[in-house]
Amino acid sequence: MLSADDLQYFLAVARLRRLTSAAAQLGVDHTTVGRRIAGLEKSVGHRLFDRTPNGWEAH
Repeated sequence: MLSADDLQYFLAVARLRRLTSAAAQLGVDHTTVGRRIAGLEKSVGHRLFDRTPNGWEAH
Protein backbone atom coordinates (compact mmCIF):
# COMPACT_ATOMS: atom_id res chain seq x y z
CA MET A 1 0.00 0.00 0.00
CA LEU A 2 1.27 3.44 -0.96
CA SER A 3 1.59 5.90 1.91
CA ALA A 4 1.77 9.68 1.80
CA ASP A 5 5.43 9.45 2.88
CA ASP A 6 6.18 7.07 -0.01
CA LEU A 7 4.65 9.54 -2.44
CA GLN A 8 6.63 12.39 -0.90
CA TYR A 9 9.92 10.48 -1.35
CA PHE A 10 9.02 9.45 -4.89
CA LEU A 11 8.11 13.00 -5.91
CA ALA A 12 11.26 14.47 -4.38
CA VAL A 13 13.50 12.05 -6.30
CA ALA A 14 11.50 12.48 -9.52
CA ARG A 15 11.65 16.26 -9.26
CA LEU A 16 15.28 16.65 -8.14
CA ARG A 17 16.75 13.54 -9.86
CA ARG A 18 19.35 13.04 -7.11
CA LEU A 19 19.07 11.09 -3.87
CA THR A 20 21.27 13.58 -2.04
CA SER A 21 19.18 16.55 -3.20
CA ALA A 22 15.94 14.77 -2.31
CA ALA A 23 17.37 13.80 1.07
CA ALA A 24 18.37 17.39 1.82
CA GLN A 25 14.90 18.63 0.91
CA LEU A 26 13.25 15.95 3.05
CA GLY A 27 15.67 16.41 5.96
CA VAL A 28 16.88 12.79 5.98
CA ASP A 29 20.02 10.88 4.98
CA HIS A 30 20.39 9.84 1.33
CA THR A 31 20.53 6.18 2.38
CA THR A 32 17.05 6.57 3.86
CA VAL A 33 15.75 7.87 0.55
CA GLY A 34 17.39 4.99 -1.30
CA ARG A 35 15.88 2.41 1.07
CA ARG A 36 12.42 3.98 0.82
CA ILE A 37 12.54 4.03 -2.99
CA ALA A 38 13.80 0.42 -3.07
CA GLY A 39 10.97 -0.62 -0.74
CA LEU A 40 8.42 1.22 -2.84
CA GLU A 41 9.72 -0.45 -6.01
CA LYS A 42 9.51 -3.83 -4.30
CA SER A 43 5.96 -3.21 -3.11
CA VAL A 44 4.72 -2.21 -6.57
CA GLY A 45 6.80 -4.91 -8.27
CA HIS A 46 8.32 -2.53 -10.78
CA ARG A 47 11.42 -0.39 -11.11
CA LEU A 48 10.31 3.24 -10.86
CA PHE A 49 13.54 4.98 -11.81
CA ASP A 50 16.38 4.45 -14.25
CA ARG A 51 19.68 5.16 -12.54
CA THR A 52 21.83 7.15 -14.96
CA PRO A 53 25.09 9.12 -14.63
CA ASN A 54 22.99 12.29 -14.95
CA GLY A 55 20.58 11.38 -12.17
CA TRP A 56 17.53 9.25 -11.55
CA GLU A 57 14.90 9.37 -14.27
CA ALA A 58 11.33 8.31 -13.57
CA HIS A 59 9.81 5.72 -15.91
